[in-house]
Amino acid sequence: MLKPEIEAAIRDLPAILDVPEVCSFLRVSSATVRRELHRAGGIRGYIADGEWCIARADLADYLERNATL
Repeated sequence: MLKPEIEAAIRDLPAILDVPEVCSFLRVSSATVRRELHRAGGIRGYIADGEWCIARADLADYLERNATL
């Protein structure tokens, strides 16, 4: 379960995010986000017009699956 402040921050995000937006939210590099997009069990995303797109719900699911206490 995510902390309430993280859940609130996720709700404030756009419904569809691109790699730079995910990088900014997670405070990681684009290489890290792209690696997680390709990793089994990583962030789910799809390519539209040659760019990765990540649904807010998929990012929330990823964070929930990888949350540490």
